Amino acid sequence: MTACSSLQGSRQPWLTTARPTANRLVAMLCLVLGFAATVSARGSEVAGLPTAMLPGEPYSARESLSLRTTYSASESLTLDPRPAILLASNPEATTHFELPLEKQIEENIWDRPIDARNGFFQEFYFDNTWLCGGTAPHHLGEYQGEIRGKFALPLPNRRHPLLLMPGFAVHYLEGPKGAELPPRLYDAYLQFRWLHKLSSRWSADLSVTPGLYSDFEQNSDEALRISGHFGAMWDWTPTAKIALGVAYLDRQDYRVLPFAGLVWEPSPDLLFELMVPRPKIARRVYWYGAMTEEVQDWVYLAGELGGGSWAIRRNDDTDDVATYSDLRLVLGLEHKVLFGLDYYVEMAYLFARKLKFESAMPELVPSDTIMLRAGMTY
Repeated sequence: MTACSSLQGSRQPWLTTARPTANRLVAMLCLVLGFAATVSARGSEVAGLPTAMLPGEPYSARESLSLRTTYSASESLTLDPRPAILLASNPEATTHFELPLEKQIEENIWDRPIDARNGFFQEFYFDNTWLCGGTAPHHLGEYQGEIRGKFALPLPNRRHPLLLMPGFAVHYLEGPKGAELPPRLYDAYLQFRWLHKLSSRWSADLSVTPGLYSDFEQNSDEALRISGHFGAMWDWTPTAKIALGVAYLDRQDYRVLPFAGLVWEPSPDLLFELMVPRPKIARRVYWYGAMTEEVQDWVYLAGELGGGSWAIRRNDDTDDVATYSDLRLVLGLEHKVLFGLDYYVEMAYLFARKLKFESAMPELVPSDTIMLRAGMTY
């Protein structure tokens, strides 16, 4: 029961005899370690399949910094001290200068995403998701809150950093009757992600995500799961890219799931991510206040595979694993601000919903429902 695909995985025998209190302490330790440097949340990108290796995809050479650069007082002046000296006396001024040849070459090689920040902190995410429930016995509703951060370490170097993406989510459940589900489920995870530009046309995406997924009441080792994915992208043409890879979800219903597809941008205002299992079509809209390259609005239609597996404690004090899955048709609006506060709102129709248990409990089929989701990114 989640608004994003949960990546979950391996078993560790040392948790087999752990008590519920110890589980809570381990989960809180994961959370504290993930957010120790900065108190920092879109959950489907952390705990779901990579769409087209976005965000964080290495940008092509045409998006690298120019050889002739305009500097202002608000920019980080690290390439050459001369602009800082000139701007010190006049903060409103800008200056043009020619970089030395060796620094021109270095800057063109280091192609970073245009929204990448200098330093350790990169992004902060916060999401709210609501699944409409009901009074009928077969209805299943939920409210989910999720936070996630993104941080970058220069490992092995600044050109190819290691991304640390800790997150925590809580799911408040409503129904279905007779399922003996706990009132709350939790996700606590830390994703390690590395993106590398192999050549001028090939990029690689590798991630590993250990985490705890449970009600924090059970005492089995099923709560600890380790998921991951590996993907590659080939720049077929300047406007088309081909992506393929495999994701290890370690869910009870889907252990391994391959993904592949075409990312096509026929114009700067239209994007097709023809990916399986998460297709998306996005169109930019020019509304008042979103008319520049720094501020943009996009509407999109997308498909999603939702769900996850959680270790739970039943009413008779026995341990079990609950697995929920659904398919989603999503209509959304996203507002993007370069180095500012982004936000999005979505409405989705959920169908093909299933709730299974590892024990002998019968499978349940919740009714179709509507999902509302909103989030922000800084």
